[in-house]
Amino acid sequence: MKISKFITLTRIFFILFLVFFSGMLSAKGLNASELKSLINDKTVESKSASGYAAKTYYSPDGTFRRSKRGKIKKGTWNINNDGELCKKVKSESTAVCRKIVKSSDVWKVYKVFGKITMPWKHKSTWLKILNGNPNKL
Repeated sequence: MKISKFITLTRIFFILFLVFFSGMLSAKGLNASELKSLINDKTVESKSASGYAAKTYYSPDGTFRRSKRGKIKKGTWNINNDGELCKKVKSESTAVCRKIVKSSDVWKVYKVFGKITMPWKHKSTWLKILNGNPNKL
């Protein structure tokens, strides 16, 4: 009887796991050339997962400038072989890479953990992408 309950609970857990993680496992991010075309010499208006608005200009020379909460941050950007946007703020020692996924009329930015048991973590949403640097960042 106990084995039967264990098997039933295991099946329920497995089904819930598949339902919960299936969207993350099947999500396909932009590839490197798609991402570069999307942001090179463009300004991205975004909102972080915690609700803060930001504007980031991605210059063709591989630098970026971001305005968030009244502060400007500068750094460099590139796209790695996995199609992730990698940014390094001048004051920080390492770059942070994120996967960009098209979702309806916006783009979702995720931290990818690289483990099948750990889902991607939503970091921000790109709401608008404007040509050039209209905000003079």
